[in-house]
Amino acid sequence: MNDPTPQGRPQVRAHVNRRVLRDGVFSRLVEMLLGDEFAPGENLNIDRLSQEFGVSPTPVREALVQLEHTGLVSRIALRGYHVAAPLTPAEIGQLNDARLIVELGALDIALHEPESLKPLLEASHADHLKIVEAIRTAPPLTVAADRIATYREYFDADWAFHLTIMRHANNRFIVQMADSLGSHVHRMRQTVTLGLNDMTEATQEHGRVLKAVQDRDPDQARAAMRAHLQAVRARSLDDSATEEKLHSEEDTSPAHK
Repeated sequence: MNDPTPQGRPQVRAHVNRRVLRDGVFSRLVEMLLGDEFAPGENLNIDRLSQEFGVSPTPVREALVQLEHTGLVSRIALRGYHVAAPLTPAEIGQLNDARLIVELGALDIALHEPESLKPLLEASHADHLKIVEAIRTAPPLTVAADRIATYREYFDADWAFHLTIMRHANNRFIVQMADSLGSHVHRMRQTVTLGLNDMTEATQEHGRVLKAVQDRDPDQARAAMRAHLQAVRARSLDDSATEEKLHSEEDTSPAHK
């Protein structure tokens, strides 16, 4: 009788390699979309991108599907994928409303086991603070690629704090919903234009959530998380207004006439 295991191993390896390729393409596309390599509305040609990255079209297509969920790209029937325009103020409000619903619901579940949540949240917060300190003490970032890489590292650490809570809810659908919103990606997109201007506020707000968990005060933990998410919404809307003003000034400058 033939052993089916050896036949299955190449399939597993192929699946892993394909996922690694997709994740690598996804990461590179995020860097390009956050930089100045693409303009809003620009077509993203799968064949051209696959040649540039040295991969088959499949991981590029899969990465674009993943990016569509974040809102950085959009797909138009019969025309393919395009770079999405920045979110409107109304869309920013809707996005953060959805985030509030998902994350507060996850926190309610995670708080059923506060003692096991506490060390995980402490570790995530410590990592976030460490990255903030490294950014503050580092020389100014003058190269666009370095700046984007640093911003991604910061937002990965910021998002990790939130993911710690959502994963502790032990419900993969909650994490999937949160990831599909792409809220941290949109904040990072704003940051590329305006810089990291809310590190202090974000870490302090995370600290209040953590303190409430350490104190075994679920009501205060919920209040602190709600206040944090509402503050993120307000900062995002303020940044959107600033971006709009900057773009208006550019459009009316002599260089654009």
